Amino acid sequence: MRNISSFIYDIKKEASIKKVLSFILVFLFIFSSLPLKTSESKDYKFLAEINFNIGENSFYINGYKLNFDSNKNIAPIIKNGRTFIPIRSIIESIGGEVIWREKTREVEIKFNKNLIVLIIDKNSAFVNGESKKIDNDEEIKPFILYSRTYIPLRFIIENLDGDIEYNSKDKSIIIKIDRETKEIIDSTGRKVIVPKKIYRIVSLYPMSTIMIFALKSQDRFIGTYSSSLKVMNFENIKKIFLNFENLSDLGSFKDYNPEVLLSCKPDLIVTPHFTNIKKLEEINLPVLLLDHESPENLLKSIDILGDAIDKKEEAKKIINYYNKNKKLVEDKLKGLEKRKVYVAGETITKSYGSDFYQTFMVNIAGGESVTKNIKGGKIEISLEDLLKFDPEYIFIPSYFIGTKEDILNRKELQDVRAVKEKKVYTIPSFLISYDLPSVESILGIFWLSEKINGDILKIDFENEVRDFYKNIFGYNLSDKEIEEILKD
Repeated sequence: MRNISSFIYDIKKEASIKKVLSFILVFLFIFSSLPLKTSESKDYKFLAEINFNIGENSFYINGYKLNFDSNKNIAPIIKNGRTFIPIRSIIESIGGEVIWREKTREVEIKFNKNLIVLIIDKNSAFVNGESKKIDNDEEIKPFILYSRTYIPLRFIIENLDGDIEYNSKDKSIIIKIDRETKEIIDSTGRKVIVPKKIYRIVSLYPMSTIMIFALKSQDRFIGTYSSSLKVMNFENIKKIFLNFENLSDLGSFKDYNPEVLLSCKPDLIVTPHFTNIKKLEEINLPVLLLDHESPENLLKSIDILGDAIDKKEEAKKIINYYNKNKKLVEDKLKGLEKRKVYVAGETITKSYGSDFYQTFMVNIAGGESVTKNIKGGKIEISLEDLLKFDPEYIFIPSYFIGTKEDILNRKELQDVRAVKEKKVYTIPSFLISYDLPSVESILGIFWLSEKINGDILKIDFENEVRDFYKNIFGYNLSDKEIEEILKD
């Protein structure tokens, strides 16, 4: 029979075990509630995988095709049993810099805080100040061919912490190396680290997609939003970007799948400033938030994106065009009485409040949005509200569910001034409806102004539309397309 002391000992021991088990269970519960990162996402890096073949003028970086040089004779070669490459294009493609010093016949390569200095016809080089032999074979040294500098491939890549794989069968070579990065400040003030050279872009928002088209970077798209979105004219988009329908459908800013996005290995994801990006931040993906919802914010977003994807000149061109024509409209309409305007959304009772672009747009065009004092972005009003507002003009977008005739014939709206005077108009569209915060919206401002104020601007709108698409998108509109845009 056990004595009392041993019985008490067993009780204490059992209580101690229960405490330990309770602690473990609590720990597991807390740990399981934390956001998990996959091993892939935890180590997400901007890795460049560069593929090329000996004797060929082109190479691929993460699937994006580039040329070594405009001279088709410039290509990697084998000399004395070693691979030599025309170095500039490779280094610049991963964000580095190559400087040629004519007097000393030196080549400086700057990349990821490394500095390599090579001298033509010399078998030695300086790597971060330290002298190194290029190869045990004294004949392996940089040389000039077709006025271009050729460098021993292995020496350069390995001293920049990269790896090289050879395939002797097809004479192909793969370089794997971390890319140089830069910091971009997005519309919300977030610091976003992106590669200096961007080749793989995902857009989760229609307006961002059009912006990327205007910046002449549609060939960098690897995926975009759902094709079911009604605000886009996909047939016209495919005329400008022939490969658009072959892109992966990655959802929109509302319903994206973070793991699918991760598998695409993007250099940049572009989405609106109101997107919930918590899941994307958890897997360390490069997300640029852009605010389009005022003229100033739209232009700032164009500038930010132009900087991110190395299209500063294209961004400047768009910004200058917008500002010049915005000022033209404002100057012409200065002092005129503002007309009461209602801009509908998808239905007659859906509209836009003080925070959204349509309100600013109407004001520039010489109108006054009857919903300007309602705070928020997308709003919903009643038919009774619309009767009280009694707008002089009603504008419906191209994505409106219905037609202007539906509004003109609606029994409840017969006392609205715009309906009585038949001043209900459908806003034009080509790539996207002209009322939306996109680069095309400057044409929407012209169009709205003419509808509200008559021919006071004295511009040839048809010619303006034609020039806009040619200069901004590089696309020549046909007469039929012009007619389709201008129809009421």
